[in-house]
Amino acid sequence: MTATRIVRGATIAVGVAVWVVLALLLWRTTVPSNLRLPHLDESATFIPPIVSRARHYERFLDWDWVVSTVAALAAYTTMAVRGRRLAPRLGLGNVNAGIVIGVVTFAVVWAATLPFALAETWWGRRYGIDRESYAAAVGAAWGRLLGTSLVVVIVLSIVLGLARRLGRRWWLAAGPAIAAVLLALQFVTPLLATIQTHPVRSAALRRAIRQLEVREHAGAPPVRVDDVSGQTTAANAFSIGIGPTERVVLWSTLLRFPPDEVRFVVAHELGHVVRNHILRGVGWFGLLVLPVLFVTAFAADVRRPGSVPLALLVIALAQLALLPLRNEISRRYESEADWIGLNGTHDPAAAKGLFTNFLATGLQDPSPPGWVHVILDDHPTLLQRVEMVEAWKRRRP
Repeated sequence: MTATRIVRGATIAVGVAVWVVLALLLWRTTVPSNLRLPHLDESATFIPPIVSRARHYERFLDWDWVVSTVAALAAYTTMAVRGRRLAPRLGLGNVNAGIVIGVVTFAVVWAATLPFALAETWWGRRYGIDRESYAAAVGAAWGRLLGTSLVVVIVLSIVLGLARRLGRRWWLAAGPAIAAVLLALQFVTPLLATIQTHPVRSAALRRAIRQLEVREHAGAPPVRVDDVSGQTTAANAFSIGIGPTERVVLWSTLLRFPPDEVRFVVAHELGHVVRNHILRGVGWFGLLVLPVLFVTAFAADVRRPGSVPLALLVIALAQLALLPLRNEISRRYESEADWIGLNGTHDPAAAKGLFTNFLATGLQDPSPPGWVHVILDDHPTLLQRVEMVEAWKRRRP
């Protein structure tokens, strides 16, 4: 064995070891490792007729996603076949031609999946959950396409520029570079996403928020309200941003819930802030993007513009393969936020009431089929969340 091969093998071994150590660190949560959830009877926990309605509602959405995904992969495949013939006709340099073909590919995929997005809107309107018009749904989809296209231009500029200089080893430099772009977006997008929101107007809720921030050592991230009453009847909340741009956003539809349940939601979202889940998500992206880009570099030579659609197809397939892992990571972080929320509020009744209301207002299936939970659910099921409430109660003195 030559010295070069020894050094190469040692470098790979060290790289894999570092990857594993970082993944283990990111995997850790503050939920007790020996926590065992009790098995609750779904029919005794939730109202059966509402469960049946939610199950019927979500099954359509699950299969709509499946068909939409097949259509997207078919569009990627079509562009991968035609991309080689399209590239020479553009009369551009390799990098510019690759960027144009990449943007066109995403536009074709968007057009192929738009009918299924509209079907989702139709189904939601039928059940009284979605309120936006079809024109508004198309406009929102168009806006997402424009935003995606901008990000695609940036990412492809990085990838194709590095491939021109580094050859097939471009993925080694592209992974950290793309992760840096995502990190930058986590700073910028919260400022844009909260432009049309407003501060919490309830004095009682503001006092409760301040108490929770102190109790959970969450600092003082702004808590904003987004008026979505013209778009949906479902309730939701989320935390976004990193450092100075951290925000908690409550949907206006959530505020019709009892105050103690809204308080638990805030405690849950502050849990995300305390545990830096957004930043840790960027860390996971940085770890997972490297093997994806490695496979992509092996399967497609992106130095040739016509191979860019093939590279995008490989990335799409890799993302599908990683969905179970990505969702499991998200579910772990959501469980940790629930646990922090319970410790912050000491109000298990509010948490249980909240999850029951999520079923009634959002028609979330409390115990979906296994394949749906593994592939599509980025939160624990509602039944699992109630079971965690019961487990928390049993550990209290």
